[in-house]
Amino acid sequence: MSLPDTLDAFLRLGASWSRPAEALHIHVNTVHYRIQRIEDLTGRSLLKLEDRLDLWAALRCSS
Repeated sequence: MSLPDTLDAFLRLGASWSRPAEALHIHVNTVHYRIQRIEDLTGRSLLKLEDRLDLWAALRCSS
């Protein structure tokens, strides 16, 4: 499972912690870790709507 897959599930499922964990069959702490890693790598905060939209758009452009 890749960081983009985790980000996609996180955004598709309403920025929930538990729903992507269930969908991806991983522990909720793994979702936390991966989202933190994405934030560290991109310099974006998924707490901000603008950053969520930018990352969502980037995911859509890359597929």
